[in-house]
Amino acid sequence: MKNQVFNVHDEMRKLITRSCADSHSHEDHRLYYFQKELLRHFFKSVEVTINDEASTLTLWNSENPRMQEEDNLYSLNNAVALTISYSNLEETLKGCLERSPQDIRFYRNLLFKYSSLSEVGLPAVISA
Repeated sequence: MKNQVFNVHDEMRKLITRSCADSHSHEDHRLYYFQKELLRHFFKSVEVTINDEASTLTLWNSENPRMQEEDNLYSLNNAVALTISYSNLEETLKGCLERSPQDIRFYRNLLFKYSSLSEVGLPAVISA
């Protein structure tokens, strides 16, 4: 199992490197969406905006329902934006990789969607 986790992380790091190398050309928008999906998952955000020029990430989350008044509990119009600065997008993305079984399943899904796991010889099913 540790070997599978290592292989998935290794392939994710390779895909992150490729996505950052190709992000300057913006020829493959799929890799930009890959970056956004990874950041949304890690930060548990509704939406993420990556601003390469300003080296910032803007994370959009719904307002914490516990902080709302009871009358507005189900109001989805309130959103909170958080802006985070980064110095190196590739290192920031690699820092988002975690090792829980749920995270590994999510990464495998990303690899199937944006890469090809069959090329790296990973099994199609992870046993529980």
